[in-house]
Amino acid sequence: MRKGVRSLLAGGLLAALVLVPGSPAIAASNVHAMKVYVSYADGVRGGPTLPSPWEGDEGVQFVGGGTQFDAGAIRIVNPSRQPLTIDDVSVDIGSATYDLWGSSYPITVDGKSSVILTQTVEFDFDTSEPGLATCDPTGDIPLVHIMVGSRNPKTRTFTDAGQVLNTGGIDPGACTGSNEGHGWVRVHGHD
Repeated sequence: MRKGVRSLLAGGLLAALVLVPGSPAIAASNVHAMKVYVSYADGVRGGPTLPSPWEGDEGVQFVGGGTQFDAGAIRIVNPSRQPLTIDDVSVDIGSATYDLWGSSYPITVDGKSSVILTQTVEFDFDTSEPGLATCDPTGDIPLVHIMVGSRNPKTRTFTDAGQVLNTGGIDPGACTGSNEGHGWVRVHGHD
């Protein structure tokens, strides 16, 4: 009799594990399972300033193009062991919207790895000057929208409160000729 109870208990636990939200079976489409970072890559002024990790680094899938970079960059880290499917990424800075990576979707980020999204051709993601270059801070806060889960799509918005993508709301390259490069900074999201 004890063996039968153990079998039922084990079967019940297995069923409970499969139904628990956030379990590996659900993680592949869980928008909350990712960590998002922003940076600015500048290979035009004063020598290359590229964030690390970057193209060619271990565990990094790179979606971008060009030989010189003057562009914002987004890094999506999948901390889980399950793949994460990204169906769309777009960025709003004031009245400017960037949605450059359409031909790459869906992007599958393997477990314990990341994807970097940046310019697709030279300077098409030059987020330091969304619209016109300015030396007066705009106050525009960049918003990164990420949609995951093709079966049950969910979009989460990440706020770049430190204005890394738009280099503080000014264009230092046009104003002072200084390098705009900036390392990765984690941004936080809300639904």
